[in-house]
Amino acid sequence: MSHAVNVPEHFMPARIERIDQVTPLIKVFTLAADPERFHARAGQWLDLVIPRDGEPFVGGYSVVSAPRDDGRLQLAIKYADHHAATHHLHTVSEVGDVVLVTAGQGTFFFEPGMSREVVLLGAGIGVTPLISILRLIHRDAPAVHAHLVYSVASRHEVLFPDELAVLGEAPNIDVTLTVTREAEDWRGHTGRISHPLLESLNLSREALYYYCGSREFIEDMTALLTQWGIPERQLKYEKWW
Repeated sequence: MSHAVNVPEHFMPARIERIDQVTPLIKVFTLAADPERFHARAGQWLDLVIPRDGEPFVGGYSVVSAPRDDGRLQLAIKYADHHAATHHLHTVSEVGDVVLVTAGQGTFFFEPGMSREVVLLGAGIGVTPLISILRLIHRDAPAVHAHLVYSVASRHEVLFPDELAVLGEAPNIDVTLTVTREAEDWRGHTGRISHPLLESLNLSREALYYYCGSREFIEDMTALLTQWGIPERQLKYEKWW
């Protein structure tokens, strides 16, 4: 027997306006919510509910778009068959469907004025909140210098490669990609984000360091940056567990 589930008041309807398959495993969902109610700082995540008979599906996703004032937002979601909300979004959801979302949540965010230098370290789909921050800096904060260091298994899984190439041409933005699986068609950096790689990039020790990825990645980066002498107050990371 199914029961109607009362959704808390802080959720609001959002209509799926576009669905784009941007890599073999990642789809980008463009949603439209009430601009009076939906707000998110760059880097924040939201809860998303898929209403259905019985228990709704619930997922937490980082917003990949820069903050806007028209209620529109983008989510970049990697396929997972073990996560009900993600599986539904990838295999069932269509343009025109309505889901429920919260406003942006969490203390992982960047706003101009917090620092003049930002280093963004991302692994895999963990790059999504970092791209939001990078897009904000590119659009609104030319005086802030940002360096994105982005690790992917394969170059085919790079999210928004063309846009990242354009952003990397801006005078205040650097983008470094590194691929962890050997590939004959890749001429750039290889391997995981490491001490030697970071040393080679001449990163500022004064920057705020934002990083996001798996638990292992978070633990590795915390240890690496701490050993590198970056004070804890400059480390900002997102836990998904």
